Amino acid sequence: MCIRMITTILLCIGSLNAIAQTTAPAANPSSARDSDKLDIKKLEDKYWAAKDDDFTVVQNRSFSKAGKYFVTALGGIPINDPYSTGTLTGASVGHYFSERWGMELQYLSASFQNNNATDDFINQHGTAPDHNVLKNMIDLQMDFVPLYAKMSFLDKKIIYFDMGLGVFAGQTAFNQTLVTGDKNQTGTHYGISIYQHYFFTEHWALKVDYRNCF
Repeated sequence: MCIRMITTILLCIGSLNAIAQTTAPAANPSSARDSDKLDIKKLEDKYWAAKDDDFTVVQNRSFSKAGKYFVTALGGIPINDPYSTGTLTGASVGHYFSERWGMELQYLSASFQNNNATDDFINQHGTAPDHNVLKNMIDLQMDFVPLYAKMSFLDKKIIYFDMGLGVFAGQTAFNQTLVTGDKNQTGTHYGISIYQHYFFTEHWALKVDYRNCF
């Protein structure tokens, strides 16, 4: 399991709405005031009307993902390895088929060493405990993004973000540390990912990813 702070390059294209302005003859001020009056009764009738299943939430997206490819630089740390500590680095490439669904291919390389508990065990017993040390992993992940939102930062800037879920599977290479000697091994893995994108511009975003790998 690891937390990864990830800088993501998104090939996103924003859109601008053009507002056309035309000139018209001046209207009678009194008739203009009458037309500006809000019909409260109609508003109340619409509010209390029965739900229409055809309605959906409309959200203007400043940064679209649909149909876009992306490249990501990865970096992070493990948080629950009982024997090792270190860093993870890697990269991923992917494609969003729509605003909701995407797929990415990821590669991670581990630079691990014994943690304090393992060093204490070696000092006390003269040998290392049987355990596996991650070397690298590659996997294919399917992404589902159910949430898109905007938030205000200190009333100065609007930050746009996604929250997504991923499921992945792939191949792991690791060093099997045994009393009888170390062995290089490989095996399959699978896992789940919960992540958030924070969009800064149409081409750059930060991705925070919490991954649990089995």
